[in-house]
Amino acid sequence: MDQQFSPLREVRLDDFMIGKYEVTFNEYDLFTEETGRALRLDVGYGRGNRPVVDVNWFDAVAYAEWLSAKTGKTYRLPTDAEWEYAAKFDTEFGSTYSWGTEIGHEQANCRRCGSAWDSEMTAPVGSFEPNPLGIHDMHGNVWEWTSNCFFDDAERNVNDMHCEVGVVRGGSWDSGSSDLVLWRRTPQSSTRPARDIGFRLVLQH
Repeated sequence: MDQQFSPLREVRLDDFMIGKYEVTFNEYDLFTEETGRALRLDVGYGRGNRPVVDVNWFDAVAYAEWLSAKTGKTYRLPTDAEWEYAAKFDTEFGSTYSWGTEIGHEQANCRRCGSAWDSEMTAPVGSFEPNPLGIHDMHGNVWEWTSNCFFDDAERNVNDMHCEVGVVRGGSWDSGSSDLVLWRRTPQSSTRPARDIGFRLVLQH
């Protein structure tokens, strides 16, 4: 089995609410302004309503903790299982993507996906049609951090506040279509930011 594909295991999920969009520069810049943290680089893509990039796993967790303290609600990164459930909810059996088995045209921002941003830069969040749950950009645009550590063992695929290697999902503007498939999970050093990695949050009940 390719270790980058989801290991088979039974998971029971509690109710959760996941962000309709990836966290944007507008949102993250407010966090850096209020906390005195360094602005993240936009790598020339532009800021505003584009997804924040150049964030590592700890940056994403810190943002969630700040937003939780600010709002009195509990925000966090989605687990690997929550992310996959939200991505493939109500898709047809055997689907590779939330819209079907072929990458198609202008369905997502990735290499040779037929969008204006392919292989060049991030797109503003919500530039493509949402999935059946109304969630945008679960495929492409930016890889998204989850709360899980990466192990090639379903029983060890757990959350840990001290991951050396985390799990990112969904692929990015610089990914081939095979990285966007619903069940692909990719290891990423938790301390290493990248120009094509961002995140979205879950609101915990």
